Amino acid sequence: MTKNNLAQKKSVPSKSPKVNDLVHSCEELQRRTPAQQTEIEPIGKADTYCYLDRDDELFTWLNDQRDLKLCGYIVATKGSGLPKSCEYYRLAHVKRRGSLFEIPATVFYLEMLQKGKATDLYQAILSEFGHPLPTLGKLNNLRSRTWDNLKRYGVKILIVGKADYLKLEAFNELIDLYEHLRISVVLAGTHYLEDILGRNHSAYVRVSNSFLEWYEFPSLTSEDVVTVVEDWEKKFLTPKNRLNLTQSPEVVETLKEKSGGLIESLYDLLRQIAMFSTDDPYFELTPSNIMAYLSHRKPPTQKLG
Repeated sequence: MTKNNLAQKKSVPSKSPKVNDLVHSCEELQRRTPAQQTEIEPIGKADTYCYLDRDDELFTWLNDQRDLKLCGYIVATKGSGLPKSCEYYRLAHVKRRGSLFEIPATVFYLEMLQKGKATDLYQAILSEFGHPLPTLGKLNNLRSRTWDNLKRYGVKILIVGKADYLKLEAFNELIDLYEHLRISVVLAGTHYLEDILGRNHSAYVRVSNSFLEWYEFPSLTSEDVVTVVEDWEKKFLTPKNRLNLTQSPEVVETLKEKSGGLIESLYDLLRQIAMFSTDDPYFELTPSNIMAYLSHRKPPTQKLG
């Protein structure tokens, strides 16, 4: 190779700027040590629920509906933790062996999937019971098997999560179920459920007049935030890696503001802060630094209107 050719070869960049940027990004993705990665993996999988006073208050209301055989509905902003609270309530009253419930199963909780037709409702209930053929049969057959299971298991209160997915025919099936079996039926969903029940249409008058009791599951107070944060740190961080976020009232208020008082949003923030703190042990956990780090995250939307 001549000197001129060698000079020309050296003058050609080995990688385009975009390729260099990509290499730099890959290096950034691999910046963690194996020890750091070991600490972060369980943080990313962290899933829990912290029992609070608001759960006690909800459970008291649910007990009243059950004992008095009343029907009603619960509304909450998505991310408030209502589904986990309802599941917690069921676990407190019903034991399970594998996929089957022990008898009696006085509290029954299920979550609807999208579509929400009457057949979807009964299939969801039978699936939750662990029925071997939950989707087999037409509406009459599904209804008969569902009612038989509810009676056999001694169900006293049926809680339907994501009830804002239900269609009119499914609402009417629940009303018939209540009238024939005298089982309390409680709908649980977002504030959109309230709009559905209040529709100004003659077809919904029966529905609206059947679910008159109501309860609003509240957002977290500042005291709740403290309890949740301390519970989460204790469960998922080793003592030497604890963030001790609740030692600063300003940080607590920052977390409350950024999470919108929603427990699932708060858990998201805690995972992010814990990960960043693991990546940068010298990161100072001040309100301004936390807000700056979380600046890319929008606060959640509460009830509209």
